[in-house]
Amino acid sequence: MKVIEKPWRYGTYLAYDEIEEQFVATEKGVRVLPAPFFYDKKLYFELWKRYEPGEKKTFPNGGYEVVDISGGIRSYDLDQIIIHPAVLKHKKMLDKMARRAEKQAKVRERKMKKIDKENKPKYGRRGRPALDPTVKAHREQLKAAAQKRSGGKRGRPAGAAGRPAGTAAPKVVSTPPERRGRRGRPALTQEALTQRASVRAATRARSGGMRGRPKSKR
Repeated sequence: MKVIEKPWRYGTYLAYDEIEEQFVATEKGVRVLPAPFFYDKKLYFELWKRYEPGEKKTFPNGGYEVVDISGGIRSYDLDQIIIHPAVLKHKKMLDKMARRAEKQAKVRERKMKKIDKENKPKYGRRGRPALDPTVKAHREQLKAAAQKRSGGKRGRPAGAAGRPAGTAAPKVVSTPPERRGRRGRPALTQEALTQRASVRAATRARSGGMRGRPKSKR
């Protein structure tokens, strides 16, 4: 990539020739370097809009709209704008730092795995540990005693009443309680009926046969 002079009807103008792909500006807001200011890289320009050929009437061959530091918009051809070298340098540095950090993380992970493997306690052979000889001898004694009691037969022994082995005792069915009268609340006694009748008669005598709250006398 190099800066060249191209003919114009009013003289010549500066442009870039053989622009590399990494310098092509497409993202809005990225810092760019117009060719007329290539030798004054301290000025600040940002990409506002990129137009492809035929996309806009005022840019028949395509072009860029760039915002300068004062907020003004300048127009340039497609071969007059590149990404500012400082941006690419900064991006390359960030990529290099990211690759270095990733490499260090992998090295650290390998070291930690090695340390964990070295410090992992060893428990001898795999599987359940062997029984203590005393416990094993006790279990053998219990097994021999059980075989002696059963005579070498397996399963539940026959019941005391001569039931076949494995059968349950007959179920005892309890006798249901004797039913007394009909369901529901039990019938009132004659004494209770007489008492209720006397209470209703006294209430009727006080109210004169009228229902509801009596009127107050003022």
